[in-house]
Amino acid sequence: MSEEETIEVFDERPDKPFDRDTVVRITGEEAAARGAVDLATALDMLPDVDVRDAGRGGFNVDIRGSRKGAVSVLIDGVLVTDPYYGTFDVSTIPITDVQEIRMSTTPQSPIDGPGGPGGVIEVLTRDAIGPQLVIARTTADTLPSFGVAGTARAALAKNLALRLSASGLAGAREFDAKGGGLDENRHAGTGAARLEYRSGKDRVVVDGFLDDRHYISPPSETSSILVIDRETTERFSAKADVQRGKLQVQGLAFVSHLHRLSRNFMDTSLMVQQRVENLLALRTGAAGLVTRPINKEARWTASASLARDSGRVGGGNNGLVEGDVTTFEGAGDFQYERGPARVDAAVGVAVPFGIDANPWPEAKFVARYRPNYGPFELTTTVARKGRVPSLRERFDSTQGGNAALDPEFASDAEMRAIAEKKDRYRVEVAPFVKRTTGTIRRSTDPADMGKLANLDQLDFKGVDVMARVSPHPRITVGGAYSYITLSGGSLDRLPEHRAEAWVEGKPEKRLSLLARVRYYGAFYDQAPATATEPNLPAYTTVEASATAILSKQYLLVLRGDDLLDARPQTHLGYFGPGRVVLLVLQGDWE
Repeated sequence: MSEEETIEVFDERPDKPFDRDTVVRITGEEAAARGAVDLATALDMLPDVDVRDAGRGGFNVDIRGSRKGAVSVLIDGVLVTDPYYGTFDVSTIPITDVQEIRMSTTPQSPIDGPGGPGGVIEVLTRDAIGPQLVIARTTADTLPSFGVAGTARAALAKNLALRLSASGLAGAREFDAKGGGLDENRHAGTGAARLEYRSGKDRVVVDGFLDDRHYISPPSETSSILVIDRETTERFSAKADVQRGKLQVQGLAFVSHLHRLSRNFMDTSLMVQQRVENLLALRTGAAGLVTRPINKEARWTASASLARDSGRVGGGNNGLVEGDVTTFEGAGDFQYERGPARVDAAVGVAVPFGIDANPWPEAKFVARYRPNYGPFELTTTVARKGRVPSLRERFDSTQGGNAALDPEFASDAEMRAIAEKKDRYRVEVAPFVKRTTGTIRRSTDPADMGKLANLDQLDFKGVDVMARVSPHPRITVGGAYSYITLSGGSLDRLPEHRAEAWVEGKPEKRLSLLARVRYYGAFYDQAPATATEPNLPAYTTVEASATAILSKQYLLVLRGDDLLDARPQTHLGYFGPGRVVLLVLQGDWE
């Protein structure tokens, strides 16, 4: 070998300083092969996640009745919820960026900071360090819409690499609106960059993200037409992982900025403007974590997190509306693992500033037992977590804001049993109970005129069941069932029963076929307080996909949603788009 020749070695990412109890539910590669175009469509493939169209456009996620800011979405460990609305549009992350999706149906650990009483969605995106890679993807569907996405990474120096990604979407779906048809006139673009330095067990990552879009929110039969004239989101974060001896230290700083210009119109010609809203919101924050093993079986961790949200809204009949809130959390964690048993106990205290609320304690305890014999695993989780109301919930009177709102709290207990034999079967059963206090929802009392209010105690009981089996090497069948019952009140879009069944076949090595039937039970939506029965009916949808590996570099996917054209009523007065056929072509080059 000559002196000029070098051998390039790509090390694995250093061990995470804190090992969350989230588990891998689907990889980006698996979701892309089934026709997912973004994070929203990938999450919609998980049976215990409810991906719903948000009232202002985009898509949010619910887990067991928890919604809005109650479900934390972490992108590479950074909380990315909207600094004003407290939600996150999961359709803004292209699938080409996603490495894997992890999830926990139980509350976020206090180690990860404030919020997340309803569950955690953790998304790991592609590292910049790694073999040179280019992924390009184009999509077209019958709505109609057309999209492109791409990701590329390359080494800049021995320990330094860059990853760039971008996506674009244009849509011309015609909505059925009161007064005539309406073109959604959607166009969106995203761009992201990651600069990563890695040397041994030290890692520094700088991330930037930009999303800009224009669209019309799907109208109902009764509401005015909402045009998002411009929505721009910018995020920046810097994270450093350093290890000295047995001590690991992680530092994080982040900032997120949102600008949204919204217009309400009374007519489909968009000539009679009813209201305009100009929103500016900013989130800044920092976090630090220190961890060290005590011996081969135990480890301690300590963390501190601080985040400040501020926003101002101009327009409408209420003049200028502005506010801010800051939340601090300090936490400690102890982990112990020996043989088949593992215990993780975290405690913390959340301290809000800017609202009339006292500090509150938080905790999460997870015990897992996985015997050395047999394909079994049993995990028990008990947790208590809270969240402060979002700025919109407190200050935006045009949307029912109420400055007197208290924080939401959830106490959760779950037992999850798993039996699995690789390539043969997997059965997962997770009974749970949950008690919430202060859940924020729009009041159903006519005297409150749509004002947001804290609900009293709500008690949830339910179970999630998921199973799959491979009776033949080329055939896999599976299904899932979710049951949840609620006492003490009602919540919108929370059916008592949800179920699905699917079958996947591989008639030959390069071809995969999948069919899926989903049932969504009857549910409440904007029902009056006197309602005793759900006001929206149950519905069933059918979808299917075919995936063909054309060559080592090229993948082709044909996917059909709502094949029976059921067009279910997903919100009061709003119906789904009906049958949609999607074609995807993807190329990968290393």
